Amino acid sequence: MYPRFLDRNYPLEKHLFFVTRYSFGLLGLRFGEAKSQSWISLAWLVFNFVNLAHCCQAELVFGWHYLRISPVDAMDAFCPLACSLTTLFKLGWMWWRRQEVSALMERIRLLTEEQAGRGIRRSNVARRSYYLKATRFGMLVFTLGSITTCAFVLRSLWEMWARGLADFKFDMPFRMLFPEFAHRMPWFPLFYLYSTWSGQVTVYAFAGTDGFFFGFTLYVAFLLRVLQLDVSDSLQLVKNPSPRDCDLCCRRLANIVDRHNEIALIVRRFSGIMAAPAFVHFVSASLVIATSVIDILLYSGYNIIRYVVYTFTVCSAIFLYCYGGTEISTESLSVGEAAYGSAWYAWDRETRRRVYLIILRAQRPITVGVPFFTPCLPVFTAVIKFTGSIVALAKTIL
Repeated sequence: MYPRFLDRNYPLEKHLFFVTRYSFGLLGLRFGEAKSQSWISLAWLVFNFVNLAHCCQAELVFGWHYLRISPVDAMDAFCPLACSLTTLFKLGWMWWRRQEVSALMERIRLLTEEQAGRGIRRSNVARRSYYLKATRFGMLVFTLGSITTCAFVLRSLWEMWARGLADFKFDMPFRMLFPEFAHRMPWFPLFYLYSTWSGQVTVYAFAGTDGFFFGFTLYVAFLLRVLQLDVSDSLQLVKNPSPRDCDLCCRRLANIVDRHNEIALIVRRFSGIMAAPAFVHFVSASLVIATSVIDILLYSGYNIIRYVVYTFTVCSAIFLYCYGGTEISTESLSVGEAAYGSAWYAWDRETRRRVYLIILRAQRPITVGVPFFTPCLPVFTAVIKFTGSIVALAKTIL
């Protein structure tokens, strides 16, 4: 038995922003469903936000307290703290911009359904491919994050069992320092679950925001792919095209130009929403990966497993950002290549002029704007190199 969204017969309409809607729905944040925003869901969302903020404070207190006593334990607290703080910012940001996010989701839905309604088999095949990729890779980050939380929980349970009753210590799954009564019976089980849930809140908000970014980039890449198909179909080789054929082709090309401009405008609006979360994510992820690798070097035995999974989760999230950004820019450039590779030379002067304008427009690829960089695969390589430099510096110090 496997999740329904993995089934190829799962409706494509439900795949659209599935990861974002599912992840944030678990936290009580819903997009584009005004009737579902009851006071119960709002109260649940507030609780999750307060839970994550409180647990971030507890991790900070623990790390600061043990910084001089045990730097290893302090690092064990600061590493998840960086990710939790970033996720707290993402959760608050997505709630604050929820109306704009809902509007973008709805606009993407209308555009993709419009292309699906055209009945072009090649576009429908591309649509299915992009939709499935967005859902499955987004849920991969969701699953890896949940596995990471489980690894931290199993670590704490193993340590408490291994110590036995003689030297038993009431530890939380993550390195958190709550008030003294929280680390004693009968309050300990309640705070243990409270701490564990903060890990899942991190996973849901983390996967929901990253899934929105990755899904949006792939859906836009699909729209650009359809533009390429339409350009090729509009400029098919025709012997001695009549004035009526040329006029019809010019109108089709004008429609393609308008759609291309609209896609660029949508991506610009998307960049205005996601620029801050993406920038914070890349900066924090670089530090998280570096501290995770340092923790792997400091720890031994089963403790390494949880940080290996943790590092792989964060790396996969960055990779999806960069992969999605690369898909948009590549498909955007391919619009001009499709126009150049068509039979434009067989048409009249006005049609050739419009093709020339399409090629010129495509020379400036559509990209997601993030302060100081553009998410792409070379940036992913740069992040890995940067974290490697931090690890090398830390090894010389430690």
